[in-house]
Amino acid sequence: MSMKNIINLIRVKSTLVCGMTLLFSCSLKEYNPGGTTADVVFAVEEGMNALVNSAYVNYGGQFYGREDIVMLTEGGTDIWINIANSGYGRQMTKYEELTASTGQIRNTWNRLYEIINYCNAGIERIDGVPYKSPDEKRSRKGELHFLRAYTYWHIVEFFGGVDLRTQETKTAVLTAYRSPITAFYDLMLQDCDEAIANLPVDPYPATDIGRATLKAAYGLKARLALTRVAYATNQAEKDQYYQMARDAAMYVINNQAALKVSLYSTPDAVFAPQNNKTNTEAMFVVTHSTVSSLNPQPNNPNRLHMWYKAKYSDRAGMVQDLFYGNDNNARSGSMCLMPTRHLLELYNEDIDGRYKAWFREEYYLNRPSYSWTADDLAAFEKPSSMVGTTLNAGDLALLYTKKKIADKRNKPYAVVDIDDTYDGDQVSTNPRFNICFPALTKFNDPNLPAPNSNFGTKDVITMRLAEMYFIAAESELMMTGGSKAKAVELINVIRRRAALPGKENDMMITEAQLNLDFLLEEKARELCGEHLRWFDLKRTGKLYDYVKAYNKDIPLIQPFHVLRPIPQMFLDAILNADEFGQNTGY
Repeated sequence: MSMKNIINLIRVKSTLVCGMTLLFSCSLKEYNPGGTTADVVFAVEEGMNALVNSAYVNYGGQFYGREDIVMLTEGGTDIWINIANSGYGRQMTKYEELTASTGQIRNTWNRLYEIINYCNAGIERIDGVPYKSPDEKRSRKGELHFLRAYTYWHIVEFFGGVDLRTQETKTAVLTAYRSPITAFYDLMLQDCDEAIANLPVDPYPATDIGRATLKAAYGLKARLALTRVAYATNQAEKDQYYQMARDAAMYVINNQAALKVSLYSTPDAVFAPQNNKTNTEAMFVVTHSTVSSLNPQPNNPNRLHMWYKAKYSDRAGMVQDLFYGNDNNARSGSMCLMPTRHLLELYNEDIDGRYKAWFREEYYLNRPSYSWTADDLAAFEKPSSMVGTTLNAGDLALLYTKKKIADKRNKPYAVVDIDDTYDGDQVSTNPRFNICFPALTKFNDPNLPAPNSNFGTKDVITMRLAEMYFIAAESELMMTGGSKAKAVELINVIRRRAALPGKENDMMITEAQLNLDFLLEEKARELCGEHLRWFDLKRTGKLYDYVKAYNKDIPLIQPFHVLRPIPQMFLDAILNADEFGQNTGY
């Protein structure tokens, strides 16, 4: 099936607007008005569409699929450790030397506010733009409101009550003022309602996968309303937003057929590569094209496939291949995330199919044969008497497991068990073992151009239906008059799907088991790696306590790390920096 989109390059005064839809495509259309003013360019359908498309660009080019957003949203939490105590990215993943001058923080701030400016420029003008199709106009308007809300959610959660802009910035900003966090949420929830009122069920045109649609608008409203609870000052106010979150999430759950979204029947299917481009569980995706020229970063659009890999190549005869993937970052000094012991032990793999579906422990020899060498045996602390013993193609060569394995050194294959990878609750200091761990496979990309390529082309799911069950369940659990029985029913839908065949009853929970900590554990089991953990721990007030309890490799975390520093670059550029102020602790 062909996919069509528009890539527009627009220069308006000194602003370069790259109007590139993050949609895989087989066509190209340019609209280049040269030095024409913004008011003229954005007054016509082609120019407005290019502006809307521009608001998507940074999500694929700078965020989802890139390392910075992984470090900001999954790093620095209870469930991931930057591999082998790596130096790269330590500012976000370990809160080490996190300052106002940290480059990733500056870049994130700048790129997010670029999106806000695109959205504001479009929202100000779109009502006056003549469109050949009223449906397309409504869709573009809804997309702008969705993207502004989605972007401000990132800004306000990362940085707090900062600069709330609702109009296009046309000249240099010399003064800036903080707005209350609640004002951000008021605007974001209004934007969600505008998105709901205007967005279609299918993208417009239907082939443009990656555009915001009605299910995404309801999903974002649910997510934002639940997060807004954290800033309520009394139970009545909390209940208002719990109900809003529940209603939006339940709308999606109760209208799956109409919204064209549904749960897969098994965990394996959710992230199966063959389901990636037409994922029925996805509610919003950031797309990456198989056509290099259509990506903001043509040579490496999606590198997620690299950042959760254990080191397997050049060990026990294994060679790098497309099935096991690019493990180049699985070395000390690179940015790569390994699970904490806590995350691994959250799974009962004897009844829960998610562990085997989403983590790799076993590596089978992918060359014709291999004879053990003295060096390889020493690396895995195996007896030297095994020199010259042979493994054949398809034999188990490596086992990196969450279990404890008896007589592990004498197996015909290499074993790194949980007590090798971790020393108690911390990563082992043994360099032979601390890059060998059960590896998250959600983002595997077997369609790389070559085994060592960065060029991943899988779309990134940033919102999926399972999250709606968690939001509705948490709201029922926590709100006054909510139904704990309903919350249990919702969670058991996800757990039933996760169960190994014949273990469905073992996976069911009761009301006595359900509390907020259990919900957060269950979200870790279901959504680990999916760019939500930091946000969840922050909004529930659990970030500091959970990291202290479960991730001893991040000793520097402080309560103030629930916010990132305001970039020094921004403070240096405004005249009232002292009045604007830095976030506490930086």
